[in-house]
Amino acid sequence: MHKNTVMAERVRQTAYFLWEQDGCPEGQAMDYWLKAKGAHQRQLAYDRWLAEGTPPDRSSSHWYAAENAIDNK
Repeated sequence: MHKNTVMAERVRQTAYFLWEQDGCPEGQAMDYWLKAKGAHQRQLAYDRWLAEGTPPDRSSSHWYAAENAIDNK
C-alpha cells in the first residue's frame, strides 16, 4: 500500500489551516488531521456521486472509493 502523496499534502495543508484558525492549540495534531481527511473524503465522495448522476444506492461505494483515493496511490 502506497500513500497518495498529492492527497496527503492537501490533507496536511487543510489540517494546518484548521489548526491556525483555531489559534494553534497544542497537542491536537491528530484531531486536525482527521478533520481535514474527513473533509476531503466527503468532497471526493460527493464529487464522484454527482459525476455518476446522483444514484440513490451508490453512496457507500463512493465513500470507500474516496477513502482509497486519500489513503492509497
